[in-house]
Amino acid sequence: MQLSTQPIVSVQWLRERLGAPDILPADCRFRLGDPAAGAAAYAGGHIPGAAYFSCDADLAGPKAEHGGRHPLPAPEVCAQRFGAAGIGPGVTVVAYDDDGSFASRLWWMLRHLGHDDVCVLDGGLPAWRAAGAPLTSQPPARPARTFTPRPRPEMVVDIAAVKSRPADVVLLDARAGERYRGEVEPLDRVPGRIPGAVHAWWEEGLGPDRRWLPPAAQRERFARIVGDRPAIAACGSGVSACANLLALALAGRWDVPLYVGSYSDWVSYPDNPVDRG
Repeated sequence: MQLSTQPIVSVQWLRERLGAPDILPADCRFRLGDPAAGAAAYAGGHIPGAAYFSCDADLAGPKAEHGGRHPLPAPEVCAQRFGAAGIGPGVTVVAYDDDGSFASRLWWMLRHLGHDDVCVLDGGLPAWRAAGAPLTSQPPARPARTFTPRPRPEMVVDIAAVKSRPADVVLLDARAGERYRGEVEPLDRVPGRIPGAVHAWWEEGLGPDRRWLPPAAQRERFARIVGDRPAIAACGSGVSACANLLALALAGRWDVPLYVGSYSDWVSYPDNPVDRG
């Protein structure tokens, strides 16, 4: 299997390799309304050998006036965090959570920093439990490694690029429909969406069993939404958009960048217009 072209792996794939020194499970469970819940769930039981990564503490940097709710940490900060967890050359990271969105954030971040040996566990921890696979409450004992970040600037865009995007570039909004339409907004300053954004709810990339739809279904999904036009992925703060980027990779599209700040960055500028409805 070529991880550079296969962003997900099955429970069976991980079970067969669990405990190998070059396989690192990464627990990314998190709850936006309760930031401590993920770490508590990890302490209560996780895949053996898994390191824990908090969306707020590990997969995002300090908030500022602009830049969104989950800006990227500095590359040198990521290097310290990832290296301390045991991520380095030759180590394959298998990210998981309860639904796929936070694991996708780690998947995207590692690729953005040049570490391609990363994938997401299909079905996440629920699928692992359903298969009767082992859990532990013991923290991992893994040696630290040297993580050398090699950022890929083509994988990100900023607000200026979103404002000046050509007419054929599709801005994909991964949020749920009621937030996209501006009917509710539990997290950001004002409800609505970036003008011109197209709705692409990230959960539509999952089947009823909460596993990722196969490549053919992902291609069909994105053919309806974006076709073969260039695109930019966005959401509320650059997290669930990564799930769309994983689904796009399954569909064979690796060329879509992320607007990291997304809607939370957009509305941090009071003069920026929003669409509703």
